[in-house]
Amino acid sequence: MIYADYNATTPCLPDIADRMRDLLCTEYANPGNRASPSGRRARAAIDTARRQLAGAVHAHPDELIFTSGATEACNTVMLGVMQRLLRDRPGLLASATEHPAVLMPGRYCGEAGAEWTELPVDSRGRLDLDALDRALAQPVALVCVMAANNETGVLQDLDAIVRLAHAAGALVFSDMTQALGKIPVDLHTLGVDFACFSAHKCYGPKGVGALYKRRGLSLPPLLRGGGQEEGLRSGTENVPAIAGFGMAAERAADEQPDRAAHLAHLSRLLESKVENQLPGVVLQGAKAPRMPGTSMFSHPGLRGKWLPQLADIEAGSGSACASMHGRPSHVLQAMGTDPDTAARSVRVSLGLPTTEADVHHIADRLVAGARKLLA
Repeated sequence: MIYADYNATTPCLPDIADRMRDLLCTEYANPGNRASPSGRRARAAIDTARRQLAGAVHAHPDELIFTSGATEACNTVMLGVMQRLLRDRPGLLASATEHPAVLMPGRYCGEAGAEWTELPVDSRGRLDLDALDRALAQPVALVCVMAANNETGVLQDLDAIVRLAHAAGALVFSDMTQALGKIPVDLHTLGVDFACFSAHKCYGPKGVGALYKRRGLSLPPLLRGGGQEEGLRSGTENVPAIAGFGMAAERAADEQPDRAAHLAHLSRLLESKVENQLPGVVLQGAKAPRMPGTSMFSHPGLRGKWLPQLADIEAGSGSACASMHGRPSHVLQAMGTDPDTAARSVRVSLGLPTTEADVHHIADRLVAGARKLLA
């Protein structure tokens, strides 16, 4: 079985798992107990991880809040901004191709009284900047645009989006879950106000993520209780997972050029082979800037679902969340793909362990599977 679903999750690197196991078994003290040496050691592990993540994304350590994952971070930002700014600036905007962790709380905000708008993207999957500019003519609190799409790999023009939003007095939140290790991440240069990250997308553990909140901004907490994480995320911190996240983020930033080159080479190999051997195939987002390692293939002539034809390959047909419910990709539909074709598309996401031999086998299986469904 060849694993080709790294955008859904990545394996935890062995040395990171070893460090987490050590913390879990021997450094088990509560990091809130600063009066004890073991408690202070646990606190030091969290502080180290925060500095590691800050260095990886070019932020100040005090701008980062550890969470249970990117989904919690998304909800904290969107519900918090709505609560603080709903009275004066009711608008919340997002691209139509955002992850459900953004779209679902956004729609909830709309039901609660906010002016929730999902903005169109073009056929390449990039946000329509003219539509954004028009929407910003009304009072807007927050613009939500992910840096790199988890299904197509398409990169958004964050520089232009931040300029437009800030000129209109709106804040910007970017889901950067897929970015670490694949593209450079510099939050202060980008100028976004909020961002989120997830450890298990960059070879760290599941169950831990982070929220970036620019200095000077304030949000109400989603979880209330003991006041951990500067009062924004109560609950005893998951020290082993946080430490693993810090290590994974630091490694991802240090190795980013090499990782990107590896994934770009494999993606070119895969895409060229499939396109050369399968007339009519569509590589989604092909004309847009994309992060390396992600290829979403569609073919409008298939008479069945493509993914089940790949018996010895673990791939996907969209986001893991959409696949769980059996729905066709909302991302592809927003790009103009009809629902049937969207449901029959295949996303191949490659990772550090992927080899050229793996890619040749994946390409052969994709072509053979499609030919069977075209016969």
